[in-house]
Amino acid sequence: MAGLLMAVAPEIGRAGDWSTGDVGDQLPAPPSVYLLVGGGVTDFTRSVVKDRFGVGGAWDLRLGIGSRSYVGGEVAYVGSFRRGAGADPDLGSSGAEGVLRLQVPYAVRGWLVEPFVFGGIGWSHLSLRNAAPDVKSTDDIGVIPFGGGLTVGYGNLLLDARFTYRSSFSEDLAVAAGPGSKDFSQWGISASVGYEF
Repeated sequence: MAGLLMAVAPEIGRAGDWSTGDVGDQLPAPPSVYLLVGGGVTDFTRSVVKDRFGVGGAWDLRLGIGSRSYVGGEVAYVGSFRRGAGADPDLGSSGAEGVLRLQVPYAVRGWLVEPFVFGGIGWSHLSLRNAAPDVKSTDDIGVIPFGGGLTVGYGNLLLDARFTYRSSFSEDLAVAAGPGSKDFSQWGISASVGYEF
């Protein structure tokens, strides 16, 4: 039994060597730092806030590390814009996030397929545009982003699609009356294109 394990162990190692870019090749580890730019759609989850704005457009710029490892990380600039419903003011946001990624990379012959989940923490600056003079129009809130997605790559080119839920905290800006009017938790769907260095 021990002899059988010793005989097949090298083959198992080569077959599972996703980090080389080709099954069985003894090449240097591929680059793992990457840059992504993308956009998508976002909406609030609480109806009292959701009813005051339309579905928003969102954009992000991400710098990541560990794209071909089981654990990676990203820092990102994220922004969004939502039109107000009727005569309500528009709402813009911009901020920064940092997340930890847990992923299962599979790379062979130049291709990378990598499902992942992520979670982290961030900050967002909210700004109401054309708000009434007596209304608080800006706020800085905390966000807890988490979700999942899929990265597909060929060579140095990366395509990334993800679903993100952002739970909010430390809100002071109220866009409506009643319970939940300060809850800016939201979901988003985005797609990005990037380059792996």
